Amino acid sequence: MVMTRYQTITSLGDSFLTLMGKGIIPVHLLDWKVYYEAYVKEYEMLLKEYGKPKKTLAAQHVAHDFDISRRTIFYIISFMEEA
Repeated sequence: MVMTRYQTITSLGDSFLTLMGKGIIPVHLLDWKVYYEAYVKEYEMLLKEYGKPKKTLAAQHVAHDFDISRRTIFYIISFMEEA
């Protein structure tokens, strides 16, 4: 089974922070992980509410909440979901 980048990052556990502290993993990936987790939570909430996927709306809400562009959040989603 192939793991996505997000699954790989989460599987590292505490090692992720250690590797970040050593400069092996860029610090911005921690921010991206937070943004992606917020997106997944928002996506699941909207899916329950509307009964169908609302990827764009979920991304728009997260982008607004974190004051980043929609394009950036879509890039992060693409990055994290890539195998």
